Amino acid sequence: MNLNKRQQYFDLGNQLPNIHRHLNFDNHCYWRIALDNTLFAKWKDVVPAPAYRNITEEQLDYVIHLLRNYIKDEQLLLAHNRISLAYRAKN
Repeated sequence: MNLNKRQQYFDLGNQLPNIHRHLNFDNHCYWRIALDNTLFAKWKDVVPAPAYRNITEEQLDYVIHLLRNYIKDEQLLLAHNRISLAYRAKN
């Protein structure tokens, strides 16, 4: 795995709770949302943990793309959270 991509994955996940403080999501929530919406399922049902090491490079690129979009598009984030929770039967 490209170390720069790994760093982006962690940096974005750690930045998002400070950007969307009012949502009270921890960093792992953002990773869950992006991973579930990349894999179209509860990510742990598709790949073993840690996900960032076990997804393809293309999937990691898309997770990073989503995390970047969540910074500026809260509606997308909330929509993806609802999808993620539905995958987990918590809607």
